[in-house]
Amino acid sequence: MLSGTFRKDLPGLREAFEELRDLGCEILSPKRVDVAREEAGFIYMVGEETSTPSVIESRHLAAIEQADFLWLHVPDGYVGLSASLEIGFANASAVPVFAKALPSDPVIAGFVHVVASPREIPGRLADRRLSPRSSLSSVQEYYRRIAAQRGFEKETAHDCFVLLVEEVGELARALRKREGLVRHQGNDAHDESLELADILLYVVHMSNILGIDLSHAVLTKENINLARFLRKSSG
Repeated sequence: MLSGTFRKDLPGLREAFEELRDLGCEILSPKRVDVAREEAGFIYMVGEETSTPSVIESRHLAAIEQADFLWLHVPDGYVGLSASLEIGFANASAVPVFAKALPSDPVIAGFVHVVASPREIPGRLADRRLSPRSSLSSVQEYYRRIAAQRGFEKETAHDCFVLLVEEVGELARALRKREGLVRHQGNDAHDESLELADILLYVVHMSNILGIDLSHAVLTKENINLARFLRKSSG
């Protein structure tokens, strides 16, 4: 995903677009950097003439959710309102933001990673970390990308289930150790929080394998549970 001002430095934006493309990146949005027209300060690229600004921006946000990273074009440190929105959305979606220079705004700058060239990004992605405040959807998108990077994307639901059951066993051993129910001493250290994290990641991975939106599934199931509770309470 390419973000940044379309008005202040279109040649620089086009140069960034071409550099990313030459490196073999698939640029999800924008598809082109050829200006069709400007209206009320909003730039319409060729192919977007019949769309509204809200539709175009929604398309950009959807692309961010699917992207491995967001490249930010910041001429002289400038970041416009739309780009600010996209940076915040990328952060909430656990999609890292890279640029060759930091934005002038110190708050926005805190969400941007500086690299000398996009060529450095693959190495940075290999060491990517989730934001502590990532949502369940962010975790699912994050692990979809990580699974592909680590070669897990071809695992079947059965493969994932076997590994999940194994992690549940690890959690059981950790709980037994906490309660002093260990019948034999071993050298393995177990941490309930880490075992639970492994279980969650396998559940997320299973959801991706099955093509399930886990956040939507949880919301749907909880609505069903709530309806059952209300019926039971009223009865």
